[in-house]
Amino acid sequence: MARVTAVKQQRPAPDYATGPVTRGLRLASLLGVVALTVYVLVRYPSLPEVVPVHFNFSGAADGFGSRSSMLWLAGVMLAISVLMAWLSTKPNALNYPGDITEANAQRIYREGERMMVWVLVSVAVLYLGIVLQTFAGVGADAGADPGAGAGERAGSGAGQTLLVVGLVGMLASTLVGIARLVIADTPPKQPGT
Repeated sequence: MARVTAVKQQRPAPDYATGPVTRGLRLASLLGVVALTVYVLVRYPSLPEVVPVHFNFSGAADGFGSRSSMLWLAGVMLAISVLMAWLSTKPNALNYPGDITEANAQRIYREGERMMVWVLVSVAVLYLGIVLQTFAGVGADAGADPGAGAGERAGSGAGQTLLVVGLVGMLASTLVGIARLVIADTPPKQPGT
């Protein structure tokens, strides 16, 4: 049986300057995720044992779980965000749809970094939506039976909106990012041709 091995391509090092908008978005997203995580940790002791963990399209809670699910959410979102922020600073380590050459490396790296940062922004917005939705669901009927009338608990309108914005943002930033990577892989036109 033949053995398949991956050949590590030696890529050029990034030498472009990251723009102020990209740096600012990365920092703001990370700070936002850290702030949300601190908020969840501070509010955790006051949560009931059962919290809403899933909401239907109208924003009503239709799934419930242990309050420890909020700790898992906070840990996973923090880890994902830190990893994405770190990876966005290492664009030569990412996978790309085309070949990386000396001629196109810096253009592709810049677009790869931008895509990762915009996905990070979307993850932060999604996290905010989840936290708002969950805490609004808890606050709306703190003493109610969690199993009574699935769909009767009201979540936050803002949380629901941010959930949608975060999900659409992740999809859009990924699709736009891939399109921009393909364009960046196209050699620039030479003057006079």
